[in-house]
Amino acid sequence: MKKILLIAVVALLSLNNVKAQLPDGSVAPNFTLTDLDGNSHDLHALLDQGYTVFLDFSAIWCPPCWSYHTGGALEDLYMNHGPAGYPNVNANTTDDVMVFFIEGDGGTLAELNGGAGSQGDWVTGTPYPILPTYAGSNSDQVTSDYQIGYWPTVYQVCPDRIVTECGQSANPYSLVGACPAPASNDNDARTFDYAGETLTCEGDIVPEIMIQNYGLVNLTSLSIDVAVNGTSVSTTPWTGNLTTYATDNIILPVLTGLTSNDAVTINTSYPNGMIDSDPSNNPTAAFYVSLATQNTNTFITVQIVTDAYGSETTWDIKDANGMIVLSGGPYSDLGANGTTIETPVSGTLNTNECHTFTIYDSYGDGINAGYGTGSFSVTDGSGTVLTSGGVFTDIDGGAFKTGSQGGPPASWDCDAINGCVDPGTGSGLYTSITDCNAACSATDVSEVISNLSMYPNPAKDVLTIEGSYTSIEIVDVFGKVVLSSEYVKTINVKSLSDGVYMLNIKTENGIAVKKITVAK
Repeated sequence: MKKILLIAVVALLSLNNVKAQLPDGSVAPNFTLTDLDGNSHDLHALLDQGYTVFLDFSAIWCPPCWSYHTGGALEDLYMNHGPAGYPNVNANTTDDVMVFFIEGDGGTLAELNGGAGSQGDWVTGTPYPILPTYAGSNSDQVTSDYQIGYWPTVYQVCPDRIVTECGQSANPYSLVGACPAPASNDNDARTFDYAGETLTCEGDIVPEIMIQNYGLVNLTSLSIDVAVNGTSVSTTPWTGNLTTYATDNIILPVLTGLTSNDAVTINTSYPNGMIDSDPSNNPTAAFYVSLATQNTNTFITVQIVTDAYGSETTWDIKDANGMIVLSGGPYSDLGANGTTIETPVSGTLNTNECHTFTIYDSYGDGINAGYGTGSFSVTDGSGTVLTSGGVFTDIDGGAFKTGSQGGPPASWDCDAINGCVDPGTGSGLYTSITDCNAACSATDVSEVISNLSMYPNPAKDVLTIEGSYTSIEIVDVFGKVVLSSEYVKTINVKSLSDGVYMLNIKTENGIAVKKITVAK
């Protein structure tokens, strides 16, 4: 659900499929942008000079942005602590900070100067550089690079290039002291908390680690050791040429035969063939392996309990090839404190195959924040909960591997009024007793799929389905049913937009899920 800022309710970014802000601890993407006065600014060059840089990403139409902009906090920060000799910086500056205002939503020059559609005149009285993104100025790629999900977003970037979202602080200079000491040794490699994969479906993981040169001379070599349960399994001699504060993400040899709770450790040593000058900033990276649930029923039900901001929530299940086989959302927005249990989405997956469930929140605060009401769950036909939750940031989920058994639980009641009903939740999954009984009798989706064929694929105007089935639903990538029909041999898909669709085909033996592409 949307966060409430101290100044005002935050204004949302008008972009589709935007992800949440850069996580704290990320390396700041570099930019070279030109301000309204024609001066060019390179972020990493300023950081390399030892400046802590504050980035105010705002939009000209955003009331909270205007309130913070006119509050004076960043004005004071720049004038009293900005680079010596820069315009509007006091002579007695501490000379350790730089400030930028980035109008990241393409506001025009007229709007920046207070034209129609703007909250006011953003230019007059602003002492620090303004970096626009309207056509003919800078690219708005910087907005994407910093994954701006709402306005305003204020980042603090320390000289080591690490980003922290610092919010609308009234005293931002107090945050500068949290930056680590500058590089002071010749041979010093730095590592970060492990952020690679820890969940495996087949017992294989490709570990990775990010290193940074925290030395004053270029980092050209490093040794990286990986151990499982205390036993060394690989030593990787890395070579490269990293300048001070530059980083590299290193993919390490694959680990195989892993099981749940195996302990993996990664150590770096001997930068440039020397003893590391400061081993405190490259501690052992460690994690425990999680093995995906094995041999699950192929019949899957996804249930979403939405909060007041259901339109922020989408999800999908992908097969081993990365193709979406089931999906849902966005859902309806509700009133404040409102919740609803969305109708569960069910389908039958391929047998003996790894699948991943991922749920997305476009705002970046999950579906169980603030009001504490949203949740999700993925359950197979045997009643096993494969993954569940609600408290996350922009994505969450889990992995599982199907077995050969399919079909919903035999214990479900088949009721001509309510359809096939889960006695635990009362959630109806089918609309007729015929569909319910057919689904309850399904044991192996391979029998269903083998008797069906569709062509052409991609389809242009008409889709032909060979085989016996009772009804069909065509679902778009957002989980919306866009076309449905009782049995016919040919279906007119001319009305559908170009794109990928999932077909939920109900047969006497169960539900087959197929994918088609419409391309005109």
